[in-house]
Amino acid sequence: MTKDLKTDMTEGEEVLLREDLGPCRLTLTLQNDGMECLAAVEKTASDPAASTGPDSAGSQEARCSLAPPDLLCCLHRVKIVQTIDYAAVYELCAAVELGQPLSPVVVARGIPPLKGADGWFELLVKTGSEGVALEEDEKGTVDLKNLNIFSEIQSGQKLGVVHPPGSGIAGMTVQGLPVPADSGKPYQLVAGDGVTLKYKDRVAYSDKSGKAILEQQTLAVVDHWVIPGDLDLSIGNIEFHGYVEIKGDVPDDFRVVAEKGIKVHGHVGASHLESDGSIELVSMAGREVGTIICRGNLRANFLNQVKVVSFGHVTVANEVRNCQIKSTGRLMVERGALLGGTCTTLEGVEAKVIGSESGLKTEVTAGVYFPDADRFNYLLERKQNVTQQLARLAEAIDQLNSSLARNVQYAAAARKRLDILSEQHELLTEEKERLSAEIASSRCQEFTCRNAKINVTSRLMEGVVLILGGSREEIRMVRSGPLSIIENTRDGGVRFLAMTPLSLLADVVEQQLLDSPEDPTP
Repeated sequence: MTKDLKTDMTEGEEVLLREDLGPCRLTLTLQNDGMECLAAVEKTASDPAASTGPDSAGSQEARCSLAPPDLLCCLHRVKIVQTIDYAAVYELCAAVELGQPLSPVVVARGIPPLKGADGWFELLVKTGSEGVALEEDEKGTVDLKNLNIFSEIQSGQKLGVVHPPGSGIAGMTVQGLPVPADSGKPYQLVAGDGVTLKYKDRVAYSDKSGKAILEQQTLAVVDHWVIPGDLDLSIGNIEFHGYVEIKGDVPDDFRVVAEKGIKVHGHVGASHLESDGSIELVSMAGREVGTIICRGNLRANFLNQVKVVSFGHVTVANEVRNCQIKSTGRLMVERGALLGGTCTTLEGVEAKVIGSESGLKTEVTAGVYFPDADRFNYLLERKQNVTQQLARLAEAIDQLNSSLARNVQYAAAARKRLDILSEQHELLTEEKERLSAEIASSRCQEFTCRNAKINVTSRLMEGVVLILGGSREEIRMVRSGPLSIIENTRDGGVRFLAMTPLSLLADVVEQQLLDSPEDPTP
């Protein structure tokens, strides 16, 4: 038996050991950058007793013999200890003993290095790509329109944290040599619009309110949300600290609240629109339940059966039908009619036609700051309600007192009931006194833009009720425009004048008339 410990180098391989085993030879080869040891057993010579003549037909070839301890000993000699594949060793030795066809076998495998985990970004808010998050109310009911698909971002809010990559776990060759591991790839977060990175670019904060967007490792906060089609159940109700633009329609029973403004390119049904900014839409059919609350200016082509509260101007291109409109600005119906419903504005009203030929009840009030008027009306209604309750309580208290005087059998229960009613009567009496005091001290706020003036460019129809200052006038016959209507502070009622723009305030016009020797009122 001869041994050759010389290392032979071939491309991609390294021979660690060659050992003769009788008629066979064992070769251990290192491959795959030292991560595998390949054992090969090959025949080197035939048995000398074997004959090639006709009398040797029953002779047998000499067989190799390789015991597992011998193979393990060879592996140990070339410093392969910890990485031996014992199952492969026993299978190879068994194949040698059985004289089976032999192919090289991997008898030792290194441990590959484990690359470190890549860095990642932990997003602390919802961007809308995470899916729907339905919430139950106190009764266990789920509103399918309140989807909570994204988080409402506030300025200065923490948006997320960048986590560093892992360092990885080192591997080992078949001979126990260490194999360094690669670290993970760092996450390169890019701060887009509305985002600031702090603490060595590891923590993201918002610079403004809106909606977070994460695309291709760029994080941004946008305050303009564009919905490319109709508002539907895939989006649900909207509450957004920014501007919402809807390219399609808003069906019934949706709620759209946007801090910086709303624009709807299509039709709005019996839904709720609310914004601190302007609102623009094509048309809305509110079915007497649809509402608009606008703290900027409102513009539409058509409004039908809508409740409108505006703290700016209301401009409608074509028609306002059966609406309840309250505005601290002016109402302009540019090319159509204001018919049906009620209208209260601070800075005046102008329309082509007011009222309808059918006599549809239309009430128009100009020069009134509706928050003051609403509060005053509430005080009057509440005082009337309290007064009615006090009258009923007083009657009930009198009946209990009479009952106590006639029958002492249920005196204890009657006195307890009497104490309860007396306490309620006392509380309501105090509330009535507070209401009376507030009513007595209520004064309308003064506004330099106040304009109790109504302009009609074409026709003022019969049955329309006009409220200007302290005057209330019901139109008894159709009047043709263009004309301006203001309060007649001298004689009562209203004045019908040649039309002047709303920018010329009614108080100024009235004072000019009072100073004029001739009264132009028809």
